[in-house]
Formats: sequence, C-alpha cells, structure tokens
Amino acid sequence: MKSIATKSLAVVALVTTMGLSVPAVAFAASTTASSSNTAAASTPWTTWRATWVTYVQGIKAINTTFHTSMGTARSTLQAALAAATTKAERQAAISAFEVSAEAALNVRVAAITAAGDPPAPPAGYNGTAYVDGIQAANEAFRATVATAQSTLSTSLAAATTPQEAKTAHLTYQQTVGTAVSTRAAALLALGTPPSNPGQLL
Repeated sequence: MKSIATKSLAVVALVTTMGLSVPAVAFAASTTASSSNTAAASTPWTTWRATWVTYVQGIKAINTTFHTSMGTARSTLQAALAAATTKAERQAAISAFEVSAEAALNVRVAAITAAGDPPAPPAGYNGTAYVDGIQAANEAFRATVATAQSTLSTSLAAATTPQEAKTAHLTYQQTVGTAVSTRAAALLALGTPPSNPGQLL
C-alpha cells in the first residue's frame, strides 16, 4: 500500500508542475511582445497581447485551484496514514485520496476544456509565427495531458485492486512524460524568440 500512496503523490506533483509550466511559457512570450514605450498607441498586437494575458491568468487560476485541492487531499492522506494502525485503515485512507484526486482531475480537465484555445496573434508581425509555434506546442501538450487525466480518472474509478490503480498511475506518468518531451522538442525547434515581436513585418 505504501508504494501506491507514494506513486499517487508523485503523480500529483508531476501534474501540478506541468500544468503551471504552460502559463509560464505564455507569459514569457507575451512579455517579450510588449513595447518599451508604455504610452504607445494600441495596435492589433497589443490588443491581442491583452487578451492572451487574460487567457493565461484564467489557466493559472485553474491550476491554482487544482494545486490547492490536491494539496488538501495529500495532507488528509498523510494524516490518515500516520494515524492508521491497521491495513484496512491504510487502504481506506488511500481509497479516499484516490476519490479526491479523481474529483480534482475531473474539475481541472473540465475547466481547461471550457477555456478553449488561446487567442491567435494577429498576422503580419515579427512575433506571429513564433507565438503560433508556442501555442501549437502548448495546445498539443494540454490536450494530451487532459486526455491522460480523463483516462486516469476513469481507470481509478474502475480499479478494484491496488495493482490496477498502480498500473493506471504508471500509464499516466508515461503518457505525460512523452508529452513533456514532445513539447520540449517543439519549443526548441522554434529557435530564438524575435527581438521585436510586436513590430510589423
């Protein structure tokens, strides 16, 4: 049982880290898109950037909610395991954690799905192609993770033995690991960010 609980905590940490890394990349790209002249007139690029920042803030809020829910579930699990004196009590603690994790995953998947894709940058700017590339990599990553989370949630709900739950976690970790590598390769292929992304070509 201990190995299953440890695996569950590792999955939680992995999901949270990957989820938060997506907005971080988006903010980095958005920041480079801004002009040093804060009084500059509005342009299609600056208008788009504002909508993108709003979108990313929404994704960050979703991830914060998920992180909080999982943190609470983890604390509850640790307290229950510390107080458990029998195998049945430990199993009950782990089962309760799985239920909480499943609920948090479902909420996060639903929220990210509802958020949809980020706004596309306007055509004709130095940063258009670069941002399009970032968005494509991030959208593919989010879609893969969301699908993996849905599969994990379904598998945990259907699991009737500790081994089945463990297998579901391992499959999830492998899927996310592949998605991380794919996303990293796609971002690396974009090369150096343009120095003046908000400038017209």
